[in-house]
Amino acid sequence: MGERFFGVIAEAYKAWNAELVGFLNRQLKRSPDTAQDLAQETFAKWLAASHGAEPPEKPRAYLYEIARNLLRDHWRREGVRGEHLAASLDDRDFAPQADSLAADAGSQPEARADVNQRLRRLQAAIDAMPPRQREAFLLYRYDELRCEEIADRMGISVRAVEKHLQLALAHCKRHVHGEAS
Repeated sequence: MGERFFGVIAEAYKAWNAELVGFLNRQLKRSPDTAQDLAQETFAKWLAASHGAEPPEKPRAYLYEIARNLLRDHWRREGVRGEHLAASLDDRDFAPQADSLAADAGSQPEARADVNQRLRRLQAAIDAMPPRQREAFLLYRYDELRCEEIADRMGISVRAVEKHLQLALAHCKRHVHGEAS
């Protein structure tokens, strides 16, 4: 592993560590110590995986890919993946059934299979959203931005943001409950 690779990682750390910690902290619902630990683990994994390899063409994207994988592993370990998604969908137009997304890790295999199926439906629903609707939904639910902030970022009105969110939640509800193909 060459000096060039270490230089890329060092520059990435300087440029994106604070941003990455903020992203992880939001995903973890304000758990700064865990966010910091996962950010450090992200850079450690990148460093460990670099055996003689060339630096990635898009280091920031690669960094976030590692971080998202570590986040998923963390949720799996903590048994809160379903709870996290249930909380992120809890809205006036979407209240998951008690046994739907919030099944705990000790559930029977059938219940876990049901939860996994609903999570796959949710991911498919998010993937199938129109791009602007998906952007508004993700900024609201995962980046925890207010409608006004989303409107500024997307260059649209607050009412348009609210409409995107309303449609996104209805879309997710239909998919998670199996009402859409």
